[in-house]
Amino acid sequence: MVEMSINALTKRLDSFLYELANLHYRYGAGLTADLPVAKLYAAFPELTRPETFLQVRAAADDPRTDERERNRCRLLLEFLAGQVEDAIAGAATEEVAALEASAVVPVKPDPLPFREALARLPREAHRDARDALERSTGELLWENQGPYSRRREAAARTAGALGYPSYQALRDAVGGCSSDALAAEGAKVLAATEDAYRDMLAYVLKKVDPGLKPGTARRHDLQHAATAPWMAGHFRREDALPAIVRCLTDMGLPPNAEGRILLDTEDRPGKTGRAFVADLKVPDDVRLVVRPGGGLDDFYALLHEYGHAQQLAHVARTAPVEERRLGDLSVTEGYGYLFDHLLLDEDWHRRYLKLPQPTAREVARLSAFNNLVLLRRYAVKLGYELALYERGPERPMAEEYEERLSRALFVGVHRGYYLFDVDAQLSATRYLRAWALEARLHAFLCGRYNEDFWRNPATGTYLKGLFARGQRDDAETLAKQLGGDRLSLADAGDRLVRVMAA
Repeated sequence: MVEMSINALTKRLDSFLYELANLHYRYGAGLTADLPVAKLYAAFPELTRPETFLQVRAAADDPRTDERERNRCRLLLEFLAGQVEDAIAGAATEEVAALEASAVVPVKPDPLPFREALARLPREAHRDARDALERSTGELLWENQGPYSRRREAAARTAGALGYPSYQALRDAVGGCSSDALAAEGAKVLAATEDAYRDMLAYVLKKVDPGLKPGTARRHDLQHAATAPWMAGHFRREDALPAIVRCLTDMGLPPNAEGRILLDTEDRPGKTGRAFVADLKVPDDVRLVVRPGGGLDDFYALLHEYGHAQQLAHVARTAPVEERRLGDLSVTEGYGYLFDHLLLDEDWHRRYLKLPQPTAREVARLSAFNNLVLLRRYAVKLGYELALYERGPERPMAEEYEERLSRALFVGVHRGYYLFDVDAQLSATRYLRAWALEARLHAFLCGRYNEDFWRNPATGTYLKGLFARGQRDDAETLAKQLGGDRLSLADAGDRLVRVMAA
């Protein structure tokens, strides 16, 4: 009976995930201002019932269940926990989407739509204007905390509905890792990378404005520095796709995966400023959405999302839906990092962007710094989010958010973002594990195909073999298959520091 129930459940998954991906694609691509997720969940009630989760968990725990079936159940459990939470949070999610699509930020000379203000903030050359954008968006979020608070409160309600004493206990159980242990490992990485980070931060801030220093700069200064405006001529938007297409071709990965990857590059109002992938049908309909821009950070985002798109477009059609569409987010994020970390290699810049060696080396160092910003940010965010879910989304948490992030990044952070800058379902754990997985995968590829593996067609052949497996294995399992022991976040931090020191 359980076997039939799970089979019936998985038969509905593809249809649901197609509809959900299509909603997010249309919303993020600027094709609609609505994100009607509550209506979608109502059409698939079996995916959001706590009883379904409990039934699958019972099957996973049953000693009579064979290992293959148990793995199917494990893949389903994390997904179902997320669906129960998303259904509980459905109304709040729609409120958030409507607010972000319709809100106007009162800045001079002309008010800006909220999403446009966020997209413009890192690229604004004038510091006073950036400061106004950051302050105005932060204040708008501060004054509209209700929907975000209700979205976070849904997490605790989900844990209770599924029989767990806390949200952290739920996410640890379905995610298969200890968030406390990972937060402790992240704290060690923060300490180990602090000196190198602060030194490089002083350098990039001085490039942006000679008067800026760690401790006195704002986060918007750091965001602006990530675009490397003093190198804008080397990272023109018209150069990004040709360079990446050449690299993928050299690597033996067809850029559009023989038609399975559709590139959306149209610049339309309301389109999110950051590239993203919508997996409508895996592997046959993968949308890569890009808003034309420029700068080093856009090259990073496009490479990262191409990593996702390539993986999704090469998953075996015969794989079960759980392996094609579900699984450990750390794995697909690890593939994304593998591609965007190509920017850490000065030889990559010399080959594909024709940069002279001194410039290529500086760009590689800047890319390592930008990645270290993200690594440090997620390491401290995990601790903050654990505290947020334990104490609830109350206003005192805004001070903790401001203090923790400011201390880790050495720049001032606006308190208004304290509920906005939170990843759903404690996925900070997944991003951190993804950095560790990428470090292991990069070392493996260098050992097998040399340091310029990115120009070797054999690399693409190997990666397509990995991609074909979908999300069957979690990050720890894959890391052991690549050689070595358990994942090490320290390895990821050490690599970034080495590149910065070159």
